[in-house]
Amino acid sequence: MRKARIWVGAATLSAFSLSALVVNAGIEQGDVAVGKAKYTENCAICHGPKGDGQGDAGKALQPPPRDFTKGDFKFGGTDKDLYDIMVNGAASRGGSPNMGPFGLPLSEKERWSVVKYIRSLKTGGAAAKPDAKAKPEAKPKK
Repeated sequence: MRKARIWVGAATLSAFSLSALVVNAGIEQGDVAVGKAKYTENCAICHGPKGDGQGDAGKALQPPPRDFTKGDFKFGGTDKDLYDIMVNGAASRGGSPNMGPFGLPLSEKERWSVVKYIRSLKTGGAAAKPDAKAKPEAKPKK
């Protein structure tokens, strides 16, 4: 019985490791130029051409579309999380049904390409901008 548990545990761990390799391989097959074209065609109407959540249709949505330029994501921020939301829709994770699934219109490579393009939209948001009121760093005394 003990050997069976060890084998099942090892098989589970191996399957988990394999799925992590497949996910990482997925983003690698993405192409930013293809992603931009598919994003423009399918996502920009809500998320905006710049990815800032200010698309024509998105302005009327509640909750508003995700602002990709900030790089903050509600349902995890891994490439796999973004891919899953795109394929299954945000409602699959308890989010807004306004973000519907795009599993069928896009091929797997196109979906990974969109994920790669979304990653390229991050500008750092407000946190990455220097604070104008911040004092210059003190130099150590010699």
